[in-house]
Amino acid sequence: MGILRDTYLKMASEKVLRSKADKMHNKLIKVGFYESDSNKYIGLANKYIDYVNAIGSKCAGKLPKREHGWYILKD
Repeated sequence: MGILRDTYLKMASEKVLRSKADKMHNKLIKVGFYESDSNKYIGLANKYIDYVNAIGSKCAGKLPKREHGWYILKD
């Protein structure tokens, strides 16, 4: 991954990343999964994976936190 794309993925909002990932997914469908050995498909798939990973890292802090351990009723 290039330096500029890495910086962009860190700075862009989750909404923008999701819209770009949707567009890339549509392009992947257009290229066709049956041509999975072509260089064009592999390049698009790698970029798509980068976007999905960036989205996952942005929304990881929004997940509900859970306390570990036993919940014992106080008598």
